[in-house]
Amino acid sequence: MKMLKLQPILRLFGAALIMIVFLTSAGCSAKYKQAPSDLNLSSLGPLKIIRHETPGIMKSAGTETHLLALVTIAAPGGSALLVLGDAIGKARGTETQTVIPDFGTLVLDRMAEGIATSFPSASAVEVVREPLTEEFNGSSAVMELNVKRLAYGSIDLSRGGVVLDRGLDKGLIVDGFLSKTEVTLKDRQGEVLWQMSHLYLSKDFGRERPIDDLEADNCDLLRQEMQFAAVKTAEEFIRDLNGKKN
Repeated sequence: MKMLKLQPILRLFGAALIMIVFLTSAGCSAKYKQAPSDLNLSSLGPLKIIRHETPGIMKSAGTETHLLALVTIAAPGGSALLVLGDAIGKARGTETQTVIPDFGTLVLDRMAEGIATSFPSASAVEVVREPLTEEFNGSSAVMELNVKRLAYGSIDLSRGGVVLDRGLDKGLIVDGFLSKTEVTLKDRQGEVLWQMSHLYLSKDFGRERPIDDLEADNCDLLRQEMQFAAVKTAEEFIRDLNGKKN
């Protein structure tokens, strides 16, 4: 049977998967904010911007993404297959990982630039480029950046709860690049003052491209897309810190 004939079936199973994800993950969406109205960076004293280690990028092609979603629904232990699918995606992205920039570092640099521009009265800001190897314990306020997920190709949005962040009505599988990043601001006592998670998808900016295009010329378009995604991600965090809403 040709893949074209499977498309209606796969769409039906895709809709079913959305409902399963919704029922099993409701209330666990990572898109959240905590921002007191009196938040003032200049009152926090010296600020360190640090990052966690960036996870490996996951790669998947169209046919395998649809079929794995189908098997995940049909087989017992579907959640275990989600974990297995992530492991396969990371393994397939290993070669790509050697030619792309570190996305966490890209966002870290854009965040530092945005804070310097938007909060010129803030006290000394130190950027720590090396990833954390243990929980941060220091005497300064800290902004922690944590990239939760990176993927490209034909992306299954059910993985990692992404479909809940984006909306159940916008589809299950999209082409392009995905990043999911979280930032947490803590004062010198370790109290969380502000927290936000941001999801970037190429499709939301009309920039979706098939995997072959992204990987052409030593992943040139993928690298460009990651640079663009880092800028947009940092802009969203800075906008929220400024109290500007979409």
